[in-house]
Amino acid sequence: MRQISLFDDFVTDEREDKTIRTDWLLIDGNNLLNRAFYATANNKFTAPDGTPTNAVSLFLRMALNYQKQFNTNIVVFFDKGKGFRKKLYPEYKEGRNETPELLERQFPVIREVLTSAGIPYFWNDDLEADDLIGAACNSLSGHKYILSNDKDLLQLIRNDVTVVVRRKNNEDILMTPHQFSLEWDELIPQQIVDIKSLAGDTSDNIKGVPGVGNKGALKIIKHFGCVEKIEMPFPKEIKRYEKKFDDNGMKEALFAKQLTTLKVDTPLQIKEYEINESGLIKICEKLAMKSIIDLIMYY
Repeated sequence: MRQISLFDDFVTDEREDKTIRTDWLLIDGNNLLNRAFYATANNKFTAPDGTPTNAVSLFLRMALNYQKQFNTNIVVFFDKGKGFRKKLYPEYKEGRNETPELLERQFPVIREVLTSAGIPYFWNDDLEADDLIGAACNSLSGHKYILSNDKDLLQLIRNDVTVVVRRKNNEDILMTPHQFSLEWDELIPQQIVDIKSLAGDTSDNIKGVPGVGNKGALKIIKHFGCVEKIEMPFPKEIKRYEKKFDDNGMKEALFAKQLTTLKVDTPLQIKEYEINESGLIKICEKLAMKSIIDLIMYY
């Protein structure tokens, strides 16, 4: 099992020759900026005009370090709203805490930085970042490394798609099909959708089937394979869950699966590129992010 540290700095004695990058680092922008914000909550970094930059600074450091680690092109994806799921299910993601004002102010800043650096980013009114990342996995050749802690993205894991998942000990696990199987009792990544459909997801306010829970969902999917194949009667070892599917249980499970399954059929035009280092340095100078300029100079 390969592990890498999330906050390792990259330092080298000399600049290496640029190499052609055919692999991709697909960054869940909202997820990473949130992680960077809370990891540096005690750092009062600001631009000369008072704009907070702590999350932006760590976001860039992590993105550049991972690019070096995997030798990839960077593409970033943001949520623009709650998209089609909110229309289908008005309660979708209700109950979440409000985004802190100091974090909210840094979203337009990171987009300005990405634009200056020539790093492509995508967002969409109907689709969330997760959907767009899935679409990118289908549109791009080469290996795709997804940087996110969002469990929904685990459904995208395959031989050419790895999800980089951060653990609480500040170590990252590279979630490959094999690693997923080890951690999820020999299930395949696509079955994470079925698990969530039965167990629900409090972070997205998706109810699933009341009374099943994660352990029950795992047992049920281990037996039936997917939500659509659930049928009565249940075998003895999971018999106690059968009554949960009376009345609306099956209907709730299928609806939850509709909400959880990513829409990945949007074609995205993404080309290989080189970061505009002069543009990135210029915007970092404007924002007084000297540590990032130093990183770029030794990159």
